[in-house]
Amino acid sequence: MQAFVVDHLKKDELERLRGIIKDFAYPSALDDIFWIPIPEHLLTPTQAAHKECQPHFFAVEFGEDFISFEFLARTHQRIRCDCISPATPQQKVYLLELAKEIFAKAEVEMKSH
Repeated sequence: MQAFVVDHLKKDELERLRGIIKDFAYPSALDDIFWIPIPEHLLTPTQAAHKECQPHFFAVEFGEDFISFEFLARTHQRIRCDCISPATPQQKVYLLELAKEIFAKAEVEMKSH
């Protein structure tokens, strides 16, 4: 599975990101996982047709020194379905741009190694 991961984050940076993520995502039953909704206009035809599976989300995971944005469109309604699929190029761009916005609002720099 593909994901966009920013690692080597300091504890205070992770805390600032956690504070901001709540403006963009819903908490899950697990403390370190959040759900970012996928806008309707970015759904694939299959995802859009599966009204019973909506809404669709991307998972965001916080780790000890990282944050991971998963490139997989998921649903809370089912574990297996044709509408659960790798992110499309447009969905990836949306998630990457949103990640950049989250980092900017948290005043955390995305560093390349």
